[in-house]
Amino acid sequence: MNSAARAALGEATPESVRVLVVEDDRALRHAVVSALEQARYAVEIAGDGIRAAETLRSGTFDVVLLDIGLPFADGWHVLRTLEGRRVPAVIVISARGEERDKVRALDMGADDYLAKPFGADELLARLRAVLRRVRPVDVEKAVVARAAGVTVDLRARTVLREGVEVRLTPTEFALIAELARDAGRVVDHRTLLQRVWGPEYAGERNYLWTFIQRLRGKLEADPAAPHVVVTVGRQGYRFGPPATQPDPGALPG
Repeated sequence: MNSAARAALGEATPESVRVLVVEDDRALRHAVVSALEQARYAVEIAGDGIRAAETLRSGTFDVVLLDIGLPFADGWHVLRTLEGRRVPAVIVISARGEERDKVRALDMGADDYLAKPFGADELLARLRAVLRRVRPVDVEKAVVARAAGVTVDLRARTVLREGVEVRLTPTEFALIAELARDAGRVVDHRTLLQRVWGPEYAGERNYLWTFIQRLRGKLEADPAAPHVVVTVGRQGYRFGPPATQPDPGALPG
């Protein structure tokens, strides 16, 4: 399949993907940019938080690789300016490997977290993973799922709450879309992690829990008593009420 055909299906080809690298360490920035350019991505750079915010206001990007420890304005500030976005996807890169920093980044809207040091292969794999969420490969079927005043339209890639569109990040939409495809049925934790993030994330329960809480905050009338994204014991999560089961004693009609 050629590039034009892939693009028609919504698949991201490297040449069509714009990546903003926000990193003040020149050596690391050079290594990251080299890896991305060798993979044929279109790359721009910003060396501090203020420049990053300006660049994001003036341009459109598919993915931001965002360092946390930036001069003038840190990565947390930049992440806050992206709140409520549909794109770009954000991969936070940081030397801070502590779990609380990862959870904070995800809770503030990051789509993934990459701890330094990391190799080019891992970086490119994470980039491909978030691009699958930003630019899905397959044309969606006409699936519309509804629960408790929330409507998920997969083909239009929209989520409405009481008729008002809710702005979700790429990963938030990918997660609610997976649940909506199986509306009324339980999707287990491992399946959700593999479908949304990829096989290498199958054990990352903290990712799933964090994004479920974010979805509930945006979609539920009462996040503490959810009716849209429902926890089902230790099995997993379900979109809406249980699917209606046929009465085993009913006669075929």
